[in-house]
Amino acid sequence: MITLKFALNEVLDIAMHSAVAPVHTLRATSDQSENGEDVHATLWWVRDSSGTYLTGNSTHKGAPRDAFAEGYGPDGDDASGILGGNSRVIDAIPLYEPETGACLHSDLIRAQRDGHNTLLLMLDGERVELSTFTASKPVAPHGLTAYTRGIVDLAAAKELRLTWKTGKAKHLLRLAARGPHGVKGHVVIGARSGKVLRAAIAYPSDHGVVETTAEGTNDVRALLDGLSPSPCPPGCTAPGVNACFDRALQK
Repeated sequence: MITLKFALNEVLDIAMHSAVAPVHTLRATSDQSENGEDVHATLWWVRDSSGTYLTGNSTHKGAPRDAFAEGYGPDGDDASGILGGNSRVIDAIPLYEPETGACLHSDLIRAQRDGHNTLLLMLDGERVELSTFTASKPVAPHGLTAYTRGIVDLAAAKELRLTWKTGKAKHLLRLAARGPHGVKGHVVIGARSGKVLRAAIAYPSDHGVVETTAEGTNDVRALLDGLSPSPCPPGCTAPGVNACFDRALQK
């Protein structure tokens, strides 16, 4: 069995692009062309020299970047062992099936609304199964430097919830403590360089919010290193920050 993890937000961007693209821009696989099948919006699972990834089947302008499987991007492990050595479309996964009314695109949107951040692809024999779940550490964009990955690990070690928003020029890593009275912030990362550019952390208090910023990898790491895991639990009902922290001290 083959099991791969993908960033759900990246897959959704791809699905949306193909779902709303003009019909004449939708590409057919070689099997679809040979069999004369109708072409609908689909996700293509591809394996080539750069790794293994999900992409859309539309040639319409403005396509988002491909969603690489965790560990199998251009800077990751060798994907040549995944179903043979030739570059090819392994499977075409419909975003909508007219015969059954099943709509993968809608299912993925609902999953993200429910807090899921990871798409799991499993291949058992010839059957491809997809599912979603919430990973404590979501799939990071490919191309991050080792130092940047260390900063992401540091944020996770501070018990911050991580949420990625990827782009062609920059990635945004949103940070949030587990409870409502903890810190929030973000880290900006260059998509091409894979390096941390800057960060901002907002510290709440009963007298307002104080934001601290940092520029460059070393200062951002120092900013995160100075954080302590928040004592505020999920669903905290304390009337304010001071009351929340007082409760934590009394436990």
